[in-house]
Amino acid sequence: MCGGEPRVMTRKIRGIADAPYFTIKIRVPRHAVNLIFSFTNGLEWDGPYKLQFQVLKMWRNQPISFFNEGLAQELSAEGACDKAIFPDSNAILSCSIGNLYIKGGESCKLNLVTGCMDQNSPLFDPLATVDDGSCPLDSDSDEE
Repeated sequence: MCGGEPRVMTRKIRGIADAPYFTIKIRVPRHAVNLIFSFTNGLEWDGPYKLQFQVLKMWRNQPISFFNEGLAQELSAEGACDKAIFPDSNAILSCSIGNLYIKGGESCKLNLVTGCMDQNSPLFDPLATVDDGSCPLDSDSDEE
């Protein structure tokens, strides 16, 4: 849903013996069930790549229309797409992409630590970088 100009990735220099790698930070909307993206060196495109997300516990068994409508509402907010690639987020993913164009697309290593990110929750995990939906919500019951 968000398109436009390609975003510049951060280049990380590792010295003369190793090729540099690039990182990108992505704000994942709460209603997203997957994310499809591609990379470019300015001339050629590599991809598409697809990340799939686990649905929050309170939203399990919802129809896909629930997620589509929620995502459309989130992304229709002014500036939502512009903020989608910056660390102003529900979840921040960092991805190292080494020699992506030379070797034809190596696997992307994500340094993710899933857990409860609500600081007021008894299940809060200070090491978590991605909310996995394990925080109890006021509306959640203990029954499954």
